[in-house]
Amino acid sequence: MKITKRQKAFIEKILDIYKEIQGPIHYSTVAEQLNLSKYTAYDMLRLLEEKGYVESVYETHSEGPGRASISFKPTKKAEETFRKLAGAEAASWEEAKERVITKIAAGEFEDAKLAEDILLQVDGGLDDVLYCSNLIGDLVTRLRARGRHRMMDYYASVMLALIEKKNAGDLYLLPGFMLGLASSEDDAVELTDSFLKKIRKYEILLERMDKEARSRLGDMLSKIIAPLRNG
Repeated sequence: MKITKRQKAFIEKILDIYKEIQGPIHYSTVAEQLNLSKYTAYDMLRLLEEKGYVESVYETHSEGPGRASISFKPTKKAEETFRKLAGAEAASWEEAKERVITKIAAGEFEDAKLAEDILLQVDGGLDDVLYCSNLIGDLVTRLRARGRHRMMDYYASVMLALIEKKNAGDLYLLPGFMLGLASSEDDAVELTDSFLKKIRKYEILLERMDKEARSRLGDMLSKIIAPLRNG
């Protein structure tokens, strides 16, 4: 898995936070230190919790009747995984971090998909709706390059029907369906893999969109897909 400079810096910061943690840490603190939205930081920590690398702690405050806050702390599994990736012979913290990053990039982390799902949320910098609409636009361009005008005209109505509902479940289907239409046996594996990674990020972004964002995405996608009916 190729790691960008931004993703590498992100992993380094996560490891620094991991080293400094003496007890449960609130997700808003993680968000601030990683320069992420609270929503994204919370989602990442929940992903890690599902895989057993952190556990959530509910803390109530003595001052007033406020709701319990949710904090997270690393588990024994996280400690064991770090030692395995860093190596017992690492001479310094910087060396340990570098070894962890190298092994994640080489796919030696035991849950490579988890690492990729988290890093996909870090990179890019585009607005979520814009990223998703750009991906569909790229797939339309690929369809046109194939010269599959009759196919595009036939399936455009199907795709527009999926978009019109503006349901997350229907929008999930769209990029994979289009990639299938646009692909052939002659495609390079690297090209298809690149699109599949982008589609995975599309799915992650779509999952966290609210109804208003999905509606905005649907409107943009309708404008992109509609011209396909004319070939």
